[in-house]
Amino acid sequence: MKLYGHPWSINTRKTLATLAEKGHDVPLTLVMLPQGEQKRPAHLQLHPFGKVPVLDDDGFVLYESRAINAYLDAKLTGPALVPADARSRARMDQWINVADAYFIPFAHQLIVERLFRRYLGGERNDAAIAAGRAGIAPALDALEAGLGKTPYVAGDAFTLGDVHWMPYVEYLFRIDESAPIERRSSLVAWWQRVSQRAAWQKVARTGPQPDEPGMTADVIEKLHR
Repeated sequence: MKLYGHPWSINTRKTLATLAEKGHDVPLTLVMLPQGEQKRPAHLQLHPFGKVPVLDDDGFVLYESRAINAYLDAKLTGPALVPADARSRARMDQWINVADAYFIPFAHQLIVERLFRRYLGGERNDAAIAAGRAGIAPALDALEAGLGKTPYVAGDAFTLGDVHWMPYVEYLFRIDESAPIERRSSLVAWWQRVSQRAAWQKVARTGPQPDEPGMTADVIEKLHR
């Protein structure tokens, strides 16, 4: 089993977190996103839409992080990350869908412009930043209300629903855009719980990070090749 991706990629981080929660290590084959490797023919044979991550499990090639993470949870030994009861599983799916539809489109453009634009090239899009800041509020309001009732997004247990939100929230803190998180007390309490998990510490706090001084695409390539 091996994983194709980049350690700074949000979706790759979701899968790395899933593997860490399950207690498994899988080799990461680096796909250099700043250099466009994900759009080259070799990678397009694995992922026809030119994205990461991609999992190769002895010839079974799977793309899209949500599918990969569900597969890993079902196949690997370790703590279950998908609830067994129907209502909790539906609640987990609800919050994943909320993230995909109402949060990620805005958070992603904010993170790209504030954190990754220097690696991707081009001028910073201040209009996208403003739209991102405004756009994340409704989803955070809804999540705040949900987390006021349960410690994790699906209920009393940590699930793939929490994993789905975590890399975005982490990067909002890294780019000093955490005010919308910090003024919502239930969301702050949730972040304190999930960000201190050993699995997340392994993913998010190990090795060079994209906001470190002097970090460039060439440096990260040398460190991970």
